[in-house]
Amino acid sequence: MEAYRERALEDILNAERELRQNAERMAREYRDLVLELAQRLAGEALEARRRDNPVIPQVWTAADWTAFWSGVSVGQNGWAKPKSNGHEALERRIVQLEGELNALRERLERAQMEAAQERRTREELQKRLEEAKAKEKPKDTQPKGEAKRTAERILTPDELPQLWRSLVEEMSRMVIPSAPERFKVQLNPRDSTIRYRRKVLVLYTIARGGISSRMEIDRVVSVVEQLSERTNSVRRPTDDLVKSGLLVSETIRMYKPFETGLAVYRLSEDGKALCALWGWQTVENEWERLMRLHQGAEQEAHTVMTLAFALHARLRGWDAVILPEVDGAAKPDLQVDRGGERWYVEVERGDGSRRKWKNLAGLNGGRVALCAANVEGREKLVRDCKAERLSGVATDLKTLSFVGDELRKMTDITPQEPLWLERW
Repeated sequence: MEAYRERALEDILNAERELRQNAERMAREYRDLVLELAQRLAGEALEARRRDNPVIPQVWTAADWTAFWSGVSVGQNGWAKPKSNGHEALERRIVQLEGELNALRERLERAQMEAAQERRTREELQKRLEEAKAKEKPKDTQPKGEAKRTAERILTPDELPQLWRSLVEEMSRMVIPSAPERFKVQLNPRDSTIRYRRKVLVLYTIARGGISSRMEIDRVVSVVEQLSERTNSVRRPTDDLVKSGLLVSETIRMYKPFETGLAVYRLSEDGKALCALWGWQTVENEWERLMRLHQGAEQEAHTVMTLAFALHARLRGWDAVILPEVDGAAKPDLQVDRGGERWYVEVERGDGSRRKWKNLAGLNGGRVALCAANVEGREKLVRDCKAERLSGVATDLKTLSFVGDELRKMTDITPQEPLWLERW
């Protein structure tokens, strides 16, 4: 029976992976088609928006495209201007392209509906599998809801950077507060004593530590609870908090020069109100800080890189502060510290600028610290800094995150691994 459950779970995971890949591929194809039509039908209008914001239209949502098409006159702002003797042919071509655009919109809507249906089906299959496991689970002498999964590898607080270690120490001493009457439905404290406890720990990690990425939340709560990392015993309470409206969740992604993403969380307004009733003084979440100070919503790829670099720095034993406050013209993306060594870091997906590197060097005693997207980007940035006679350190997110084309397991990364891949 155990082998059957494992095969069933593997089939579900494979189906989920294939569905996600298909949905992402279709979304990219539709985005490329819509972009091509915009260039052909409304090129001048599109180019005008690009001049105002160079990241357009890569960051546009469906609502942004709808607003764009509503504000242009198709057929009059394209690249090619009609000749005096070719109006009829151009009008026929415009009608044809409008028809293609409508067809693409319909296909996109159908794809979104199919993806939603597939997601609901996957969730239903997962729920049925969990119910089957619960029915066949052998009885033991422990109270209901108190059983803990045997840990494969349990970290100690001493292995963590300061931010995580402080949170673990605080939560290990805390008395779990009871659910206020106003939030009893959302918290559902009678569901399971241990699940309610872990909901409180997740909320504390976000509210008091300002942590936003799921991987970091998993690690902190797992250490407090003496569990192996990436266990569903932590993830399910987090999902419950999202469903109940106490947390807001989003998966943010970067597509170029390689594809990666992060699941991130922040307190909802109800979540903040609950923490206030518990007497917690909440801090600004790292995801919220990037959105407020660094155009985090418009520059989603840069937000992914910044949060991911902070995660990888902490996995390797460094403390990391996002958007530190400093004097002067420089505005570094991060500050990282370890053992008396401190760097102000610029996360750069493009080329950067001479002035930026010199301002950054002013904070680092004449040196720079860079995180590029991949090896090629890192080599380009290092060459530019050397041309300015600036020394420093550099790394890149893809090398930190992948082995070849395979994403590394975060649980395999230890403080013994170097953060900087190049020093000059």
